[in-house]
Amino acid sequence: MTKRRAFLLLTLSFTLFFIALIGAGGWLLAQHSRQFAVACFLFAFAAAFGQITSLALFIREHARAQAAQRPSENTVQTPENRDRHA
Repeated sequence: MTKRRAFLLLTLSFTLFFIALIGAGGWLLAQHSRQFAVACFLFAFAAAFGQITSLALFIREHARAQAAQRPSENTVQTPENRDRHA
């Protein structure tokens, strides 16, 4: 499994975890269990940060992969570059 796929799966799992915690918090609030509902909402907030972090890591890894595929401007020898360095 590549890093990019792992970061996407991590983003998906944090998303599902966020949805489950929001739903559980709403249900607990309806059942008058305020302390557990607040705890669920706080954990959902942490899951949202996990989503953002894993998505940022995915984007960084994607950008690195694209940069590695492109040839660097310094390594391309054009006639103009050869004249400057000679």
